[in-house]
Amino acid sequence: MTSSRPHTTNEPSRAPRRLVLATALSSLLAGPTPASAHAQSPAPRGVLRSRPRSRGPVRAVPTAVADWKSVGTALGHPGKMIGRDIYGVGFSRRDARVVSRGHIVKAIGSFVSFVRYEDGRTLMMGELAVLESELQHVNDVLSAHRITQTSLHKHLFTQDPALWWNHIHAIGPDPVRLAKGLRAALDATRTPRGADGSDDAAVDLDTAGINRALGAKGRKQGGVYKVTFARNETVIEHDRALPRMTGSTTAFIFQPVGGDKALLTGDLVMTAKEVPDTLRVLRKGRIDIVSLHNHMLADNPRLFFVHLWAVGDAVGLARSLHPAVAGTNVSPADPV
Repeated sequence: MTSSRPHTTNEPSRAPRRLVLATALSSLLAGPTPASAHAQSPAPRGVLRSRPRSRGPVRAVPTAVADWKSVGTALGHPGKMIGRDIYGVGFSRRDARVVSRGHIVKAIGSFVSFVRYEDGRTLMMGELAVLESELQHVNDVLSAHRITQTSLHKHLFTQDPALWWNHIHAIGPDPVRLAKGLRAALDATRTPRGADGSDDAAVDLDTAGINRALGAKGRKQGGVYKVTFARNETVIEHDRALPRMTGSTTAFIFQPVGGDKALLTGDLVMTAKEVPDTLRVLRKGRIDIVSLHNHMLADNPRLFFVHLWAVGDAVGLARSLHPAVAGTNVSPADPV
């Protein structure tokens, strides 16, 4: 005989189970709690967590020379601010008498920038001028200190002694550690320690004429005259917005060689679309092309650099350069 008792024995237990499942599903959809997220992915030391990663590239923050005192101490070499957010340090290779095509080339040296970012990390980027006899030791030291080499090439035609430029890149929470790695790489060369001396040495060139021809104001630097332009768009490297004047500049160096003539060296920065016309214009102006390459590994837009060589009337060379500059998305940089 069938029992007449209502079938209610299982109902009380089903409701709690549904509630438990709903709560668990809600937790999964909501994602980890702040405490569990911290446990799963601890922030590197010195990194701030106040900025969600979905808001675009990480931006540089303003700094002052005093903020980089420990970096200067580690390098044993003074730096200076370039704008509000770049600490730049130059290292002259005044130990090397570099001769190329019969000319002693001045303004040979290394230059590195330090930039502090809003996530608390520091970018170190630049180039080292390295003699060929020093190169492999320097490469090993950079690798030992986790400093990435992003490009290796020459800026000059056949020269004595042979000289290479080693472009470097590193990011970390401790700028002093980055500086110590850089110091170790420099110590693997004969690069002199200490300041490079005054930039006020006389330059026997029509600098006003050079300025007019290029539509920009340059500056004297160790016996040469340097005119610099910077890209107008923001360049992103490894998800970080590079401050203007960091890794994306055109720089022309006019070195007096007598009789109002100058030795022209330096480089011009371009996007891929700008390369063909720029090279064509340079050759039309009888400016020799030394090399064409990248300086960075993950820059956006992708940038190319052409290194130059010419000897002639300084103002005439500047006039030949002007259409090449005008064909690229750059504007004059403030003299520093």
